[in-house]
This record gives sequence, structure tokens and C-alpha cells, in this order.
Amino acid sequence: MTQHKGYSTFARAPHAQGACILQDDPLFVMQHTGNRRVVVACANCCAFIGSVSSQVEAIFNEERFAPLMAQVGSMVRGWEQSLASSGHTISRGVACSQGCGEIYCSETCRAAHFAHSHNLLCVGPLTDESHPLIQFKYHAIEHADTLLLAAHAIAHLLNRICACGGGADVARRFQAELLCFVHAPFKDACRPPPGRAKDDEFLRVTDGILQQASSLLRQALEPHAPLEVQTLFEAGPAFLSELLGMFEYNNMDVEIASPLGPFFIERAQALHDAMTRGCAESGLQLQLMEKLLREKEWVMRCVWGPETTGIYNGDVELENAAVLVPPGQGEVASNSPQDDDDTAMTGIAMAEARQLADRMNLEELLQAPWPKVHGIALFSTVSRINHSCMPNVKVVFPDNGAKLSLFALAPLALGDELSISYIDQNTDLKSRRDQLVDDYGFVCDCERCLREDSSGGRRANKRLK
Repeated sequence: MTQHKGYSTFARAPHAQGACILQDDPLFVMQHTGNRRVVVACANCCAFIGSVSSQVEAIFNEERFAPLMAQVGSMVRGWEQSLASSGHTISRGVACSQGCGEIYCSETCRAAHFAHSHNLLCVGPLTDESHPLIQFKYHAIEHADTLLLAAHAIAHLLNRICACGGGADVARRFQAELLCFVHAPFKDACRPPPGRAKDDEFLRVTDGILQQASSLLRQALEPHAPLEVQTLFEAGPAFLSELLGMFEYNNMDVEIASPLGPFFIERAQALHDAMTRGCAESGLQLQLMEKLLREKEWVMRCVWGPETTGIYNGDVELENAAVLVPPGQGEVASNSPQDDDDTAMTGIAMAEARQLADRMNLEELLQAPWPKVHGIALFSTVSRINHSCMPNVKVVFPDNGAKLSLFALAPLALGDELSISYIDQNTDLKSRRDQLVDDYGFVCDCERCLREDSSGGRRANKRLK
């Protein structure tokens, strides 16, 4: 720990540039609820799961795509046996044994998730829609899915408390242990949506959301461990607020690449090779694949944005993305002139997305990205790595799952402090500092910022002279 920065992380051995320094599993991880619209992933480790056809069906899950799926469904299922030969495998999936709808990549992940927190959060056995746990999940999905991650953390905490004998003292000790990372009340740490001021009205609404979430979660968990839950919530929503603030400062965006891109590229090459050898059936399959990919591209251009990635201040992965609303939203009946305007704008944007997709050739369609798994997670290691606009390490998720790897961006000597970039560092000094102040509450004085600040001051002095 340093006086200036708090916790810091240092290299325990020399590392060459490009070396993998460490790997780490998350303490808590969750796929964004909006991302579930287009990707089927393990509820425990966020790995892609299900067959190729099930991943395709997740994208084309609306009635409008029924004719397309009737055309290509059997063909895609026929290709699935070749997925393993491409070096990219997808687990068939294991459903929650209590019927809540969660799905896992393996029995191991199902058991681990149940022991971690799902034993207290599974809604499978519940039949009453008014049950506080069901109402809490509806509330979280409507307002902020980070509340679901907080529920995972609190449920896991309760399991640990009870495993150690329970009681108020044990609950307070484990509560303090969980809040060892940088944290603050949610109202101080949170960032309003783009275009929304952090004014009194915003804070009032945020406080109401927290109060309701805290009340529902307490009611849901109290029957399992009355004394321990009362202790955790003895200050009302304060613990939940601090936990959400901790997530705001420490959470890592999880991004896992889809195995479907490489699969379709390899399959298209195999069909092309067979077609050149005179196989007419392969030519027909290649045409259907192009049709499928074109529709996928249109869907991606319609839905891929903050709601499906959880990233509200980053770059959209698709160039020239025309609209960031789900298909079908423009078909909802209008109730006001504003609704009419929004519907018209949505229709225009969706038509533009269609034109862009229609102009793409097969090669471009094959190279276009498939939906990635996007989620949020708390890692004990990365949470203690400080920011630099000239980072010396980088976080990646190289495998099919939420285990992160930390790679050296430059040679590291024993004792060097590790640093990552919390933001897009490819911007100017003012933009970087403004974003870090707004999002993380500090003015960056890393080596790069100080150098650019100094050179900017020298240029200003020359102009004054």
C-alpha cells in the first residue's frame, strides 16, 4: 500500500514483453442481462454454451425470423459436428436442477454456482410472482443489473458467514472484509446515463431505487439466516450502497470472443472448396450461409450497443452502426407525438442498417463480428492495480470463460509497479483527465500526463511571449 495511491501491485519477478504475468478467476461475475438477448453463456463462468444452432437461434429468436430459421436450421445443425475440428468447442449446457432457467457449461459449474450464491437466489422453486426475490430481480433488470451482482456478493457472503458458525460478529467481520476494496456510497460513485445530469432529481430517484432493492433483497434472504441478514442490513440500504459503489470503482468489463466467427469462416472455405470441385449442394449451402450472415449483420447493427454490452461510454464495435434499439421496438403502437417521432426514427435507422448489410459481400460478412459475451466482474488482483495512461500490462480474456490473463506490454523488472488503463488512453490529455475525474474521482498524474501537461505549458508560454 502506498500513501499516494492506496493499494498497488508490483512485479514479483522480471517479465519479458508479451509474457503472461498471472491468471485470475473472478470473485463475482455476471453476464449483462441485455447480452442474454443475443448470447447463451454459462451463469457461473460466462463461457459460450449450447450448440451452434442454439447460439444462432438466440440471435434470431423473433417471429419475423421463423422463415429464415426454417430454411437454414437443419443445415446449421448438420454443420455442428465440424465445430470441434475447428478447434472451438461449445458445451451442450446443463440446466439448473431447480428449473429457474439458468444454464451452465458443466456439472462442475452448476455445483460451484449453487454453492457460491445460487442456493439463496434461485427462483426455480418459487411460484408466487409477488415473492420478494422475484420482485427484486424484476426491479434490478428494470433499473440496474449491477444490483444482481450485488445480490450474488451478499448471498455468497451469507454462505461464508453461516459456514463459519454465523452470528452478528462473524457477519460484521466478513462484511468489513468484503469492503476492503476502494468503495464509496453509490450516490457518490455512480455515473449518470449519457446526457443526464447528476442533479438532485437524479439522486432522489437513485435513492428510491436503492431503498426498494435493499428492502426486497432483505425480505428474500432473511428466512435463510435471520440474525445475519439483520446485521448486514442494520443500517438500511447503506451496505448495498457501499457495495454498488465498490463495483463502480473496481468492476472489470468481461468480454469473451465468440467461437462462431472462426467456425463460419472455416465452414465457408470448406463449402467453397467443395463447390469448385463441382458439388452443387455446397453452392446452395454457401448461398444460404450468406443469407444467414446478412440477416445476422442486420440484427447486430440493430441491437449491438450499450444494452447488449453494458458499455455506455465506449466505442460501438460495428462501424457505421445505424441504430442501437432492438428490432421490433419500432412496431410498438404510438401513444403520443413523441412516440410517433421515435417510431419513425427507429424505422429509418433500421432501414439504413438493412442497406448497409445488403451492400456487404460474403467476405465482409464472414469477417464481421459475432456477438461477444459481455459481463461485469470483480477480480481481487486487478482491483488493486492502479491506472496509467501509459500502462505496462493489459487484461485479456483469451479463453472461453471469465478467467482473465494479465500480459506485459513492456519489459518488467522485479518490483516494478503494474498499471492498466481504466479508459481509452488514445485520446488527448484533457479528455483523459476529464473522464478519469468524472468516472473515478481522481486527476491523473501518471508519467505520460505529467509529460504532456508540461509540454502543453511550454507551448502556452511560447505563445504568450
